[in-house]
This record gives sequence, C-alpha cells and structure tokens, in this order.
Amino acid sequence: MSDGRYLNDRARLYLLFFGAVVVISAVILLLPYETVYVRDEAYLDMFLVTIVVCVAVFFLGTLYNVLIWMHGKGLEGTPEGRLLRLLVKAARFVLSRRFRRIASVFAKDALYLSKLKDRSVTRWAMHLLILGGFASMFVLDLVVTFSLDFLKYQPMIDDTGWAKLWLRDFGFDLVGFLLLLGLLIATGRRFVVKPKMVRTELPDAASILFLLAVVLGGFILEGMGIAGEIPGHQHDNAYSFLGYAFSLVMPSDIGQHYDQAWLLHGVMSALLIAYIPFSKLFHMIATPVAIEADKMLPEVGTA
Repeated sequence: MSDGRYLNDRARLYLLFFGAVVVISAVILLLPYETVYVRDEAYLDMFLVTIVVCVAVFFLGTLYNVLIWMHGKGLEGTPEGRLLRLLVKAARFVLSRRFRRIASVFAKDALYLSKLKDRSVTRWAMHLLILGGFASMFVLDLVVTFSLDFLKYQPMIDDTGWAKLWLRDFGFDLVGFLLLLGLLIATGRRFVVKPKMVRTELPDAASILFLLAVVLGGFILEGMGIAGEIPGHQHDNAYSFLGYAFSLVMPSDIGQHYDQAWLLHGVMSALLIAYIPFSKLFHMIATPVAIEADKMLPEVGTA
C-alpha cells in the first residue's frame, strides 16, 4: 500500500474520531445538571473533567480494538480504510429495508444470547443479567438525562412525579438489582463453585469486582441520600427499594458526607467506562455483536 493512501485513511479516521469525542464532550460539559443532588459545585466540576477524559479513553480503546480486528492477511487496503468503509456500510444498512427484519435475528443471537442458552442455562442467565442490566442502565440513563436536561419534563423533576418515582427511583433500582444478581452469579462461579472449565485470571476478577463496586456504590449512595434526607430523596423512598434497605442501617448524620460519596461513585463509574475497552466486559459485549455484524453487513451491497 502507498504511504499517501495510508496517511489519508488514517487522517480521515482520526478526524472522525476526534470530532465524535469533541461533540460528546461538549454535550457533557454544557448540560445544566440542575437536578444533580450534590451541593458543592466543585465536586461536580471534578466529576465532569474526569468523565470527559474517561470517555475519550473509552473511544480510543474501542478504536484500538476495532483496528486490530481490521488487520488480516490477504485483505486489501489499510485497516483504517477498511474501518471507514465498514462505517459507511453500517450506516447504509441501518437505513435499508432489511434492517428491521434482520434486527430481530440480531437481537436474538447477539443480545438475547440464544445459542449460549442451549449450552448452559446458568452461564446464559449470568451473561444476560449482566449484559442486559448494563445496557438497560445505559438506555435508562439516556432517557432520564434527556427528560431532565433537555425536555425539562416536570414529572421527572418533581419529587412525587410519576416518572421520577417509577423511572429514576424504581427503574434504576430494578435494573441495578438485575445487574447485581448477574454479578453475584459470576462471583459465585469464579470464586466459590469454580467449575473446571472456568479459569479465573486477574482480568476476569478485576472486571467483576470493579462492576460490583460501582453497582453497590450506587445503592450505598442512594441509601446515604435517603438516610440524610438529601433533596430528591425525601418522598416515597420505598420506590428506591434497595437504596431504602441500605438507608435503614445508616445514621441520619451520614448525609454530611453525601457530596464526597457522590464524587467517589461518579469517578468510579467514569473509570469503569474508560476500563471497558481493555477488559473482558468489552469482549462480552463486542464479540457477539461483531459475529452477527460480520454476517449481516456483506448483504448491504445487495440491499
């Protein structure tokens, strides 16, 4: 391949990459965060700086992984060029008529993990709870953020609004509970049952423990807010059923440490985002997606 073509493909790809990072970072920094319960804005500022850096690391790590997949003997062009063509192909596929029909197959194999279910119900349930809980948490977070900061949807803002109670309180606790259940199954398999076919190495343990710390940290933070009567945690606390359970064993003056705990949980969540492309979590999500995408995308040219 010519050096000129290689540099051209690399320049186009990295311009697209840095453009995406800049746009996402701008959105993160420009959101009003009027309903964030942390009282000291300095903690919010520290969190925003951390999350912007971690999002950039996440995209860089994802790009690094995908470019490795784009290498291969006998393939034409540069890895960067192949990735650019794949992105164009994927965009055309999403807009094609075949997308709806094939999306159901994709959901069944890549998201529902139907093939894994036939081999091991326990492993299937574990992966489904972790993957489904993680994905649901992400989608729910986007819905809540859009409703709060863009739409200013009052039922999502009011302490007694139906959306606040059922989505922000009950919804996050339910999804977090499912994710926690999947992680507990994984912890039991890795550290207690220890099946012969399961090898627990440092990356496996780190991924599970990292996720456990973030999920449990969220419930502990919620419990601190309820016990300390922090704004947003003063009405109908039973909807936050796990956070409420934690609050029952906490002293009422624990609310004075809420801002510090909020920052710690936020930084850990941000670091988890940055860690994903370099962990087993990335492969658990990306591998089934890549397998199904490899089957579907070649068909786009005939769509």
